[in-house]
Amino acid sequence: MGKFQGINRNYSSTDEYGGKSPEERAKELKKKMDEFLAKGGKVEKCKPMKPTKEQLKSWKI
Repeated sequence: MGKFQGINRNYSSTDEYGGKSPEERAKELKKKMDEFLAKGGKVEKCKPMKPTKEQLKSWKI
């Protein structure tokens, strides 16, 4: 194996989502969200949080 020979991965977008089109994927996600809400799930918007001291110190925000 060569020094710069990387991991062989398939970066095709069709294989990642099982060959589904964006419209089919959106329908599937919509169905899952409706099921979640029907079970009593709740979506709430949270306030944005401030960066921690460690994040400010290391500039990893």
